[in-house]
Formats: sequence, structure tokens, C-alpha cells
Amino acid sequence: MSESSALQWLRAPRLAEDTLPMDSRAVACRRCGRTVEVSLSPMRPPGFQRIEDQVECPEVQERGTGKDQGGLLLMMCGALEQSLDAEWEAEQSDAAVPHQPPPLAVPTHPRAAPELLDALPESWDDDRSDHEADAPTGWLRAWLARSAGLRKGLIRAVVAVLILGVVFLGGVLLPLREIKLLIQSPPGGLAGASSAQREALPAAPPSSPRRILLESAAAPAPPPGSRSPSSSFVAPRQTAGLESAPPASEPAAAPRAAPEPEPKLRIPELIAIAGGSFAMGGDDESEQPAHQVSLKPFSLGKHPVTVGEWKQCVAAASCPDIASGADDRPVINVSYDDTQAYLAWLSRATGKTFRLPTEAEWEYAARAGQRTRYWWGDRMRPGMASCKGCNGDVEPDQPPKIGSAQVNPFGLYDMGGGVGQWVADNWHKNYKGAPADGSAWLEDGSYARVIRSGSWKNGAADARAGSRDRYDGRIRHPTLGFRVASSP
Repeated sequence: MSESSALQWLRAPRLAEDTLPMDSRAVACRRCGRTVEVSLSPMRPPGFQRIEDQVECPEVQERGTGKDQGGLLLMMCGALEQSLDAEWEAEQSDAAVPHQPPPLAVPTHPRAAPELLDALPESWDDDRSDHEADAPTGWLRAWLARSAGLRKGLIRAVVAVLILGVVFLGGVLLPLREIKLLIQSPPGGLAGASSAQREALPAAPPSSPRRILLESAAAPAPPPGSRSPSSSFVAPRQTAGLESAPPASEPAAAPRAAPEPEPKLRIPELIAIAGGSFAMGGDDESEQPAHQVSLKPFSLGKHPVTVGEWKQCVAAASCPDIASGADDRPVINVSYDDTQAYLAWLSRATGKTFRLPTEAEWEYAARAGQRTRYWWGDRMRPGMASCKGCNGDVEPDQPPKIGSAQVNPFGLYDMGGGVGQWVADNWHKNYKGAPADGSAWLEDGSYARVIRSGSWKNGAADARAGSRDRYDGRIRHPTLGFRVASSP
């Protein structure tokens, strides 16, 4: 045997090591209970032996097989890997026993090199037959044991690196984001931040150090000259001859607008009227027969209800928005039903009871203790009442403002002319059967209500103290208003 033949013969086991055959093993899956054929090879990690087993594996289905199923044959699901752990650990313990390499099959040849024969161990010939039978299997078990340990260690190392990477990114990127938020925060700190900026602050428990640091950094700076009670820092003295830069002037906070006071409730001014007796009636047929009426004390509005007073009821959503004109003019275009809505609201708002005057109360107040047609006499005089042609002026579209005519002896304005005024009584064609105590004369089922005073569109005859008219209480009219009354 030549020297080159001997060297080839020595290299033969290494070439055989690279061409070891693949082995397969039936393994029971811990997850699904199926028995799966697993391929074992010294050149690659264990994997599925058949594509059918891989396709039916629940874990592989959860991962998604993708387009290239051939490459997935190298995949090993976690349940199969756990099933192989027990066998790998047993084989690893067997591989830990010192194992002698398989003997070289040296042919007996008279021309073999003496130095090569002398290099062989003494027990080579004795143990060669035993090792030749077990060499491939023992080498495979040892390799599987080593590869299993190495693969587990590699997986643990990869997982540890990934965890460290996530922790590093979280520890670097989150502080950078918080610093950016603090830089972009407004001068007023969290109090001056917008809702979007406050929501952008990372969520953290109120007592966490990171949250305390963020809120303290975002808090507004104390005013110049103030000293924090928890700070013991003393500023160093300035060196003589060095001028310090003037402190930056902070923008003065805009003065806070004082809350608007609620509008004061405008209650119609009332005049107390003493009780008494008078002869009620006048020249017209509807004003007959004249009769004596005795009244108890009551209070009556100094002037008709104004537009400004009506608007408060509208603002309270208790009256219809029908008023027009200036606030100091009488409200017009109201029905009898509208007056009841206003009186109910005014009673609720003040806690007092308000009502319309009765027809007897209104005439008693208009006469002001006189028996003449007007409280000043039997003839109309200029400036005494706001009625058509009474003052020689052109008829306006709106009634004159309150207080335009003379006040009567009871201190009341526009008790004749101005606006027609609703009273509490139903209409009756005359005074036959009228009450003698001055109470309201009512009639069930009647919508006709008494109107007193005339208006700026009516003549002087309608401005008389005893004049009376009627109108449907459900209907509004552009010359009709009212004044309030109350009992003590």
C-alpha cells in the first residue's frame, strides 16, 4: 500500500461523516395527540417528514403557510419540539459518557507502512468489531444531543437579545418623546396647555416618579422675586463691573372678564289704592244703570306693562315673543290669554300674586275720586290723554312711551287713552246684576272680555273713565295692552 493510498484510507471516516443518511422517528404531538413522522438529520434541525403532517399541524396553520410550502418542511412546531425533549435529554446523557472514535478498518497487507501500523492503539484490533457496528448510530445520537443543546441555547440567546432591544428602545424613545412634549409645552405649563397637548402626555399613575417629573417640568415658572418654600438655593453675588442681561419680560395675563350679572328682574311699579265707594256708570247704554260699588284696598300698576318688562318673560320662555318697539313703550298686540301667561310667570318669579284689575277697580282708579267724565273735568284738554285728535298731532304707528300724558291724583298714568287695557271681567251688555263689592263679573263659556281706556287710535269719547268696550280674549289686537294689579 502506497503512502497516498494510506492517506486516502485515513480520510475515509471523515468523508463518510458528511454523507450520513437521514433518520426518521414517529413522535406523539403533545398538543393535538397525533403521531407525526419527524426527520432527523445531522446536517439540519429536525422537521416534518411528510408535507401532510405539516399542513394539518394547528400551530403551522396559525403561523400561515405562505406561498412556499417546501421551505416550511424545516419548521418544527413547539408541541413536537417538547415531545422530543425527553428523548434528546436521554440521548444527551448517553453521549456524555466518554466515547472512543470508531476504529479505522486497516486492511492486513504485507506492504503497509510500518509507521502507520505502529501509530494504531493496542486495543484497536480487539474493539474494532464492536465499534464498527455502533459507529453511525452512536455518532448520530451524540450529534443530536449536541445540536439540541446548541439549538436551545441559540433560541434563548435570540429571545434575550430581542427583549433587551425592546427595553432599550422603550427606554430611549419614550424619554425623547417626553422631552419633545416639554419643549413644545406653552409657557403656562399644564394649565396653559391645550387639550390636545395634555392628552399627548404619556399615561402614568399620578404617584409615579416619571409623571411627577413631567408635571414639575411643565409647571409654570414662579413670578420674578418669589422664592420657592422648598428651595434653599442662594444666588451668588454678581461680580462688580459685569452687567447682567435684563430678565425677559413675560406677557401679562389677559384680565379675566368678570361674569355678566344676571339681569335684574323688572317688576311693574305698583301704586297702592285705598279702598272706598263710588258711583259706577256713565252716559252710554252699556254703562247703565249707575250703581254704588264698595272696594277694598288694592294695588295697581303705575303704567301699562312695557316692552322691556315683557321681554323678561319671553327670555324665561314663558311668554310669546310678540313685543315690538322701544323698551319704554307699552307692550301691544297681546290677547287676554297672553296676559295670563305673563301674570303667572311674574307671580312665580317674585313669589307674589299678580292679576288683572277688575272692571270696577279700573274705573275707580281712573276717576281718582271724581264724578266727572274725566278725572280733570267733563271736557278733553290737550296733554291730558294720548288719544286720536286729543293733542292735535298726527296719529303715530306706535303708542307713545309711558308717562307721555299727565298723571292723575292717584299717581297713575294713561288711565284714558294710550293703549286699550284688558280687565278681568267677562263682557255684559249693561250693569244689570253687576256685583256691588267690586269683584270680577265672570260668565262661564264666554270668551268676550271687557276693554277699558280706549287707545291712541281711538277718539276722546273712548278715553272717558266710564267708557267700556269688548273683544275676544283669545285674539290679539295691535292696540291692546294691560296693566297688573294685586291684593294686599
